[in-house]
Amino acid sequence: MQKSLFLTSLIAIQVIASDLSLLHPQKKQIQEEKRNEIEAAYQNQKYDWVSPLNLSLTKSKSKSIGDNTYSTVDKAAIGLNQDIFRFGGIYYTLSFADKQKSFELLTWEKENAQLYEQIYTTVLNLRRLHLQLEQAKYRLKNLEIDVFLKREQYKTGSVDMTQLNRAIMDKNDQLKVMINTKESIASTQKTLRALTPLKFSEINIPIFTMIDKKQYLQHNYAINQAALQSDLNLDQYKITKSSYLPHLSINAEVGYQNYDHKTNDTADYDGDYHSTGLSVTMPLDFNTNTTLQEQKAAYLQTKLQIEDEKIAQNAVYEESQALIKNYQEYIEVTRKNLTLYGELITMTKQGFKAGYKSGYDLKTIENTQKIDALEVEINETNIQLELLKLHFAQQQRIPHG
Repeated sequence: MQKSLFLTSLIAIQVIASDLSLLHPQKKQIQEEKRNEIEAAYQNQKYDWVSPLNLSLTKSKSKSIGDNTYSTVDKAAIGLNQDIFRFGGIYYTLSFADKQKSFELLTWEKENAQLYEQIYTTVLNLRRLHLQLEQAKYRLKNLEIDVFLKREQYKTGSVDMTQLNRAIMDKNDQLKVMINTKESIASTQKTLRALTPLKFSEINIPIFTMIDKKQYLQHNYAINQAALQSDLNLDQYKITKSSYLPHLSINAEVGYQNYDHKTNDTADYDGDYHSTGLSVTMPLDFNTNTTLQEQKAAYLQTKLQIEDEKIAQNAVYEESQALIKNYQEYIEVTRKNLTLYGELITMTKQGFKAGYKSGYDLKTIENTQKIDALEVEINETNIQLELLKLHFAQQQRIPHG
């Protein structure tokens, strides 16, 4: 059974960003560890506002010469100084941790989507290169016919050397095109091998369909990342603001104490003890206003970047739509040519049977028809590349239906 993500020829299903089955095991493990790192960082950040427990062990000895007394104290205790109210600072710290996790997970999902996009793009590029190579072979056949005919005409004096030489040069240029295309195929296959252990022929590509602009902008990775970044900066501003306001803290200590006091009128103490209390603190910092202005400016900047990103992504969408329209128009024109070539082939076959058309004419027209048929497939692949780019720019990349 093929390990790649199967999609039938005319049915598109949603690609799950966490499905990394197409990748090399090492790449898959890297992405999985990134996800684990995000989860661990979230747990750490979520409880960052909780103060640690402090364990202390003390031993002291004092002596008073005037009273001829001395005392020793052995003490072991666990203490806590914990903020319980920061004018919203604790809430925004928790909110920041949640949004930071969402931002990191969205970034992680986007990375996975980009890896799949690279694989699918590479496969489609390979498909297009193979089609172009096939085209080049038919063009070469036509040029070989042209060289043969020009050479025969040169023998009879119907054409001069310049025309024959031009035909030979055109043939050589086409051979160079084939060589360059084969080199591009080899290079693109190398790119694919770096991404997946599967071969080109083992990866089925989904049929991508048109995306509604509203859906594209609503689920766009870049726009949603900008929105989350803005929310993060707002929480950071509120956390910073709360840090300059009064803090209400609870202080507690529980432990064991051995108190030995050598006088005639005091008693020793050996046992547990505890203490609790509340404290209010308020920092005074001359840089308060400057720091808050800096944080607020950072938030306002990222808020503006949301609209800036919407404009940029709208331009990307419109550009793809224009390119797709051009490809579709080219396909329509080429298909009309195919119909015309079909009629010419029929007439040429009849002329060949009647003896007033050569087999070279028939072969040239048939090859040209195949070249245009391949051109239709190439432009259909170009359309798929544009649609692929749009699908993988959004979270819900492949619509149903």
